[in-house]
Amino acid sequence: MVSGVRGTRKRPNWINKTIWETMSAYWDTEEAKKRSQIYSDARMSERDGLGPHIHLSGPKSYNQIQQDLEEELGRPVNLGEVFIKTHTRPDGTYVDLKAEKIAQTYAKNVQEKLAELETEAYTLSDCASRACDLIVDDYAAIFLQVKSHFTHSTLIPLQH
Repeated sequence: MVSGVRGTRKRPNWINKTIWETMSAYWDTEEAKKRSQIYSDARMSERDGLGPHIHLSGPKSYNQIQQDLEEELGRPVNLGEVFIKTHTRPDGTYVDLKAEKIAQTYAKNVQEKLAELETEAYTLSDCASRACDLIVDDYAAIFLQVKSHFTHSTLIPLQH
């Protein structure tokens, strides 16, 4: 919200006059302009040829998006599903190459983990007595591993 009014330079009624004057004075400093440019450049950087990072969550927090999805789907929703929801357009295409790579690797790793669980359960002959599925925390761990990989390294497939 502050970013929006910063561009217009019109003080909204929810920011008191003294604070607004302090904020406005800071925005005009060389330090603030330099910082703003650095952050803008970082947002628009190519990141290993994957283009600028984009998401479609708008002003909603990921927590709110998760709650909306859970209400819509009638079940708990994991972090990977929230990421996919916020990084795909209505036609199902991804907003950028990085998001697509993360989502594809996440889906692949989830399928591999589910297959591993099935194999273990079949070997132990107790699939009927125990659920052969992942819990929400398992999905979150897989997603965070994938996301971390794409945030901190080049495009090399993950190995378990």
